[in-house]
Amino acid sequence: MLRRIVFPLRLALRRLRGGGERVALVSVGAIAGAAVIAAVLGGSLVMQDRALQHATSQLQPDERVTSVAWFGGYGGTFPALDKFVAPRMANALGTKPVAAMLFREASIQGRLVNLRAANDLDRYVTLTSGRLPKVCVPTHCEVLRLAGVGPVPSTKYLRLIQVGSAKLKPDTPFAWFVLPAPQTQQVARAVNYHTPQPSPVLIANGVNGLSHTKELETFGRVYTWNVLDDQVHPWDVGAYAKSIDQLTATIDAQSDQFQVTAPTTQLQTAADGAKSASHRLLLLGGEGGALLLAFTVLAAAALRRDVADARRRLVWFGARRWQVELHTLTESVALAGVATVAGWIAGGVAAAVVARSAGVPAGAVVTHALLSGTGIAAAVVIAAVAGALLYLIVRAPAMQVGSLALTPLDVAALGAIAVVVIGWARGSIDASQLQGASGTNAFLLVIPALIVFAAAVIAARLLAPALRGLGVISRRAPIALRLAAASLARNPGRAAIAATFLVASLGLALFAVAYRATLVRGQHDEASYAVPASFVFDEDLTQLIPVLHGAKQSDYPHPPEQVLRLAGNVTTGAPFTLLGLPGSAVRTVGGWRASFASASRDTLAAELAAKRDESLRTLALPGGRQFSLPVSVKGDDVGIQAWFRGPLGDYQPVTLGRTNGAKTVVLHARIPFPHGTLARFEFYLPNNLHGSANGGIGIQPSAKGVITFGTPRVNGKPIANAFDTWTGIGGVSGGTDRVGYLITPDRTGVYRPKQPTDATPLPILATPAVAAEANARGILPLQIEGDQITAHIVGIVNRFPSANGDVVIADRQTASTLLDTESPGLGLTDELWLNVRDEAATAAKLAQPPFTQMTVQSRAATLAQLQSDPLALGALITLAGTAIVALVLALLGLLLSAVGEVRDERGDLFDLEAQGASPATMRAQLRLRALLVALFGIAGGIGLGAILSSLVISLVDVTATAAEPQPPLALVLDWPVLAIAAAVYVVAAALLVGFATRLRGRAPQRAAEVAT
Repeated sequence: MLRRIVFPLRLALRRLRGGGERVALVSVGAIAGAAVIAAVLGGSLVMQDRALQHATSQLQPDERVTSVAWFGGYGGTFPALDKFVAPRMANALGTKPVAAMLFREASIQGRLVNLRAANDLDRYVTLTSGRLPKVCVPTHCEVLRLAGVGPVPSTKYLRLIQVGSAKLKPDTPFAWFVLPAPQTQQVARAVNYHTPQPSPVLIANGVNGLSHTKELETFGRVYTWNVLDDQVHPWDVGAYAKSIDQLTATIDAQSDQFQVTAPTTQLQTAADGAKSASHRLLLLGGEGGALLLAFTVLAAAALRRDVADARRRLVWFGARRWQVELHTLTESVALAGVATVAGWIAGGVAAAVVARSAGVPAGAVVTHALLSGTGIAAAVVIAAVAGALLYLIVRAPAMQVGSLALTPLDVAALGAIAVVVIGWARGSIDASQLQGASGTNAFLLVIPALIVFAAAVIAARLLAPALRGLGVISRRAPIALRLAAASLARNPGRAAIAATFLVASLGLALFAVAYRATLVRGQHDEASYAVPASFVFDEDLTQLIPVLHGAKQSDYPHPPEQVLRLAGNVTTGAPFTLLGLPGSAVRTVGGWRASFASASRDTLAAELAAKRDESLRTLALPGGRQFSLPVSVKGDDVGIQAWFRGPLGDYQPVTLGRTNGAKTVVLHARIPFPHGTLARFEFYLPNNLHGSANGGIGIQPSAKGVITFGTPRVNGKPIANAFDTWTGIGGVSGGTDRVGYLITPDRTGVYRPKQPTDATPLPILATPAVAAEANARGILPLQIEGDQITAHIVGIVNRFPSANGDVVIADRQTASTLLDTESPGLGLTDELWLNVRDEAATAAKLAQPPFTQMTVQSRAATLAQLQSDPLALGALITLAGTAIVALVLALLGLLLSAVGEVRDERGDLFDLEAQGASPATMRAQLRLRALLVALFGIAGGIGLGAILSSLVISLVDVTATAAEPQPPLALVLDWPVLAIAAAVYVVAAALLVGFATRLRGRAPQRAAEVAT
C-alpha cells in the first residue's frame, strides 16, 4: 500500500523536473505572484513604521516621553529613589532613563530663580556661549543659563556659578520638564498687556549634587526619570503598552508620591492611523500579486492536454482512479508550494532591502511581516489556493453550450465582469471607501485583478479568430509570414498562453506607469492648489500683526499680490469662501486646470475687471495729526464718531464728542495715523437706552434733527469743500455740509463719501451651488462676515485654487471698497501672494526678520512635505516595482514561448528544410510567429492598461497619501517614460527571440535530435 501511494508521488515530482517551459511558465507566474505579495506585506510594514515615526514626531515633546516623576520635599533622597526607579524603567523599556530634577521658582537672596539639574548634561545641550559645566557638587555648582534674565544668586551654602549659556537639543528627553511654559510676550505686546521679565532658568550637570545642597534642603522638588519614545515600532506598540502597565503597577505600589506618564494612547492612535494608511498600499501592490497569480491560472491551461495524456497512460498501465487523482493533485500542490516558497524568499529579500534603505530594522520587518504566524498563514493560503486552482484548471472539463465550448475560465471571466459591474452600480467602488477609519475595503483590492483576469480570458478567446483572419489575408504574403500564420492558426494553444501573459503583464505595467505619473502629478497639483503662489503670507495669530504691516513693500523681491479672503454664506446658510483677487492673480494663479471653468483665466479676469476706478473714496487730510470740526444741530443732540483710514487700509474710530443744540461747538480728535484720511462719520444716541426710563420695553429713544458742519481743519489748516461729494445712509439724508438725521438705538447713521460701488452689485465668479441661489438675472444677496452685500454672477467656476468647497471670486479692489463701505476694515487685505523664480534663495530670505512676523507658506515646502510622506513614497515605489516586474515577466513569457516552439517543432522544421526551406526562412517564420503573438499582446495590453487607468483612477480617486485629493486626480501619461519603456521592451524582446530562434546545426543533426 505504501508503494502504491509513493509511486504517483515520485512520478509527479519526476514529471515536474522534466516539465520544460510549460511548467516553467506556470512556476514563474506563481513565484512572481508570491514574491510581489510578500514584498508588499514587508513594504507595507516598512511604510507603517515610517508613518508611525512621522506621526509621533508631530506630537508635542511631553507627549513623546515616558516619565516617572516623584513629588515632595522631605522623605526622599535621590540616590535611593534612583536605585529603585532606574533599573525598573530600563527593564521595562529597554533603555536607561535620563534623570532630571527641578525646584519650583524660588526666591534666593530676594531674587527669583528657576533651578534645574540633569545627568549627562553635555549630551543634551548646545552651547551658545561659554563652556560646559563640571559635575555639580553641593558646595560648588556650575550652571548653564537656558532662558530668562537677571543675575545668578549665590549664598554661603549655595555657590552657583554660571559658566555659559545653552539651548536644549530637539531630542532631549527632559526638555518638557526643565523648560518653563512658552512665553507669550508677543501676544502680550499685541494686546498692550505688561508681562514681567522672566526669571533666569539655570541647569546644573548632575542631579545628586544639586539635590544635596544645604541651602535648598527644605525646598520642594520634583525628580523625573525620562525615556524618549521615538523608536517604538508598530510591532512593539502592544508590548510597550503592557510593559507600561506593569511598570505603573510596580511604581505605584511603592509610594503615592510617584506618578507614571506615558504616551500609550497617543502611540496607539498613531499606530492605528499608520496601519490603516499602510494597508492602502495593498490596493497598489496586492493587485500585482493577484494578477500574476491569475496569470498562473491562465498559464496552467497549457498543462491540460499534457496532464490528460499522463492520466491516460497511468490508467493504461493499471493505475487506480485514486492514484491518478493523487498524482495530479501532487503535481499541482507541489508546483504551487515550491513556487510560493521561492517567491516568499524573493519577496523577503526585496522587503529587507527596502527596510534597510528606509532605516527600519530589516530582520524585524521580515520576521514580523513574513515569518510571523500571520505571514506564514498568508503563504500557506497562497500555496493552497494556487494549488487548488491549478488542480481544478487541469481537471475541469470544458462545458459545451451549443456550438460554443464554454470553459471554467470563461465562466470565471464572466463572473469577474459581473462582480465589477455590480460593485460599480452599488457604489462600492468609491474613494470614500479608502477614507474611513476601517482602512481598505477588501472589494477595492480585487477590482484591478478581476478586470485583468477578464481581459486576459477575452484576449485568449479572440486570438484564434484573429489568427484565422490573418491566415486569410496573408495568402499572398511572403512564405515566412504565411508559414507563421498557418502554424499559429493550426495550434493556437501555446500562442494563446503567451498572448494572455503579455496582455496581463503589459496592461499591468501600463497601468502602474500611468497611475504613478498621475500620483506624482497629483502631488504637484495638490501643492500648487493649496499654495497658489510661490509664497503665501498670512497674519500670524500669535503676534496679531496685520499682514500689510509685517514687512515693507521694499523688503519683498517685488510687490506681492494683495488678496482678500473672508467667510460667507448664501441665504440658505450654505457656507463659501470669498476670495478677492486682482486680475493678474487670476491669470497667474497656481494649481489651475482648464476643467475648473468653461472659460479661460483671461476671460474670467476680464469679467471681473472693473469698468472704472473702484478705489475707496475718502477725504484727504493735509499734514498734521490734530483734527477739528465745527458742528451745530437743529433738533436732538447726537454723538459723532469719526473713522480714519491709514495708508495701508486699516481703520480706527475716534470719538469726536456730542453736539450742543444750535450752539456751534468745535469737536476735536487726534488723527491716529500719519498721512491718514477721513473715511466717514457715524451718528449715535448719546445715552442710548440708558436714558430711557422704561428700560427699553416701551417707546424707544430717538434723535431727530438737522446737523450743520463747518469747515474741518487739520492743525488749523482748513479743508475747503470737504463734504461736497458725501452722502448719508442709515437714517441720514442730504449732502454737502447740511444733513438730516433720524437715529434710533438699533440704527447708526452714517455720513460718508459717495462710493463707486454704491447701488452697484459686486461682479463675482461663483461655484454652481452658490449660483443656484441667484435669481434669473444672476443677482443674489451674500452674507460676508455678518454684513449683507448684493452680488451679480458674471461667470461660473467649478473650483478655485486655495479654496475647498464652494467659492466666490471677486476683484479685490472692488470687493474691498464695497466691504469697507459696509463695515470699515472688513475689506482689509489679509493675504499676500508672491511669485518668484528663485524660490530657494527667496525662502532663505523669508526665514529672517521682518518676515518672521507673518506666517509664510511655501509651495516648494508643501510639495516636499507631500513627497516625503511615508505612504506616498511607498505607493510610488510599489507602482514602480510592479511595472518593472510586469515588464520583465512579459519578456520572460515571450522568451519561453519562443524556446518552446523551437524545441517542440523540430520535426516540422526538419520537414520544411527537407522540402527546400532555407534556415533563414525557418528563422524568419519562427520570429514572425513571436512577433505576431507580441503584437497581439501589446495591443491587448495597451487596451487593458487604458481601461484600468481610466476606470480605476476615476473611481478610486485617492492621492498617494490616501487622502481625498484637492484637486481631484487627473489621469496623466508620462510619455517619455512610456516611450523609453517601449523601446527597451522592443529591443530586449528582439534580442531574446533572436537568440532563441538562431537554429544552430544542419538538417541531419536536427533530424537525429528529433529521432532521439
